[in-house]
Amino acid sequence: FPMNPTDKENWIAKPEVRNANRTLIPLVANSPWSQALGPTHLAWMQQQEAPEHWPQATPPDLWFVYRTNPAISFWDTEQITAVMARFPFTVCFALTRDETNHFADILLPDCTDLEGLQLIRVGGTKFIEQFWDYQGFALRQPVVEGQGEARDFTWIATELARRSGVLDKYNKAINRGAAGVSLKGKNYDFSLDPDVTHSVEAIWDATCKAASAEITDGAEAQGLDWYKEQGFRLAEFPRLKWYLYAEIEKQNLRFEMPYQERLMRVGKELGRRLHEHGISWWDEQLEEYDPLPEYKNYPEVWERALERNFDVDIRDFPFWAVTTRSMQYAWGSNAGIQMMREVAENISGHNGMVLNSGKADELGLADGDLVEIRSPLNVTRGRVVTRQGIRPDTVLMIGQFEHWATPFAKDLELPSLNKLVPMLLDLTDSTGSGSDLTRVSITRIEGNR
Repeated sequence: FPMNPTDKENWIAKPEVRNANRTLIPLVANSPWSQALGPTHLAWMQQQEAPEHWPQATPPDLWFVYRTNPAISFWDTEQITAVMARFPFTVCFALTRDETNHFADILLPDCTDLEGLQLIRVGGTKFIEQFWDYQGFALRQPVVEGQGEARDFTWIATELARRSGVLDKYNKAINRGAAGVSLKGKNYDFSLDPDVTHSVEAIWDATCKAASAEITDGAEAQGLDWYKEQGFRLAEFPRLKWYLYAEIEKQNLRFEMPYQERLMRVGKELGRRLHEHGISWWDEQLEEYDPLPEYKNYPEVWERALERNFDVDIRDFPFWAVTTRSMQYAWGSNAGIQMMREVAENISGHNGMVLNSGKADELGLADGDLVEIRSPLNVTRGRVVTRQGIRPDTVLMIGQFEHWATPFAKDLELPSLNKLVPMLLDLTDSTGSGSDLTRVSITRIEGNR
């Protein structure tokens, strides 16, 4: 596995990006996805104050925001909004107003999914999603023209590349597969001319041809017009690929050994590099580089971290608060669509905070009661949803809500765990990850039954 270097000659002492993923996290390697796998919350935390012997993170000169809403979807949403409010210049592509583009200096209209063009992979897209009988490609195409000055994002990206003077690099990235399909294979080549500004249709025509060639081993190369008429193209996906053993045997790999000597060595080297620069604030994370896993009392880790950082008695917060992803709302970007709300209302738990029925009786609470949900960081409120199938010491807040700007979503009055979860170095592990978890208290708000 191509871990980031930790030896003295090659370790990246000066972070290349704000979350320092290649400096602090050997396991994320160096790919287009690696930066997203690093400790992204450090980039936000360090906008206010850098840790000892560490460069102060600077705000972006220009911040582009496309189809994301960190003011709702990140931890400690009040700190996130306070940080983004100080960014000098923000450009958001927007369908409607939301909590992040509220801070934008410029709003640019974006086509909706029913107005834009994109070829999307079907099946076999993730190592965790291998149970397919077919794989291939499907075309998302406009059913109506874009409204007003809205533009297809392929056009927007192309124009940004052209006007910024990076058109050749942009086209070369598409040729390598940045749009989802490599345009050049063993026996086909539909590469774009790097020095030409290509139209939306030309880019996706080349992509469609490469996709057809990929799944037919170069035998066929149907383009955009074919996909517009047929909609999709699939090929059989052999069930043997559902399992890892065949690939392990093909590559002559051994089964992973329980004793992780390499992981331990990388951790020791990383510790030496950090200590050579006077950095000790990552020491707790370094302790995780063990050759064999050991039991750790993780609930106690959370409890002690909250007590240290907020000077509270954890016994005053008797419930564990957790969240879960909603299949109806996915990542939350469709929370402003009324139809999704109607669908979600048919699924238990989407109307408030889920609480064990027996525990609710003990507290004198009933379905629909409005309660205050307080963590050591912040406070929110929501309606009680009682269920037997949840632990008495746990409450659940589904999805990502607490909107105050997004049309329709702001009127749902649903609680969000994100407002209650702090961003703490103490609760960051050696891979740069944390957890959607905190301790809370629950108090009924009088007069709301």
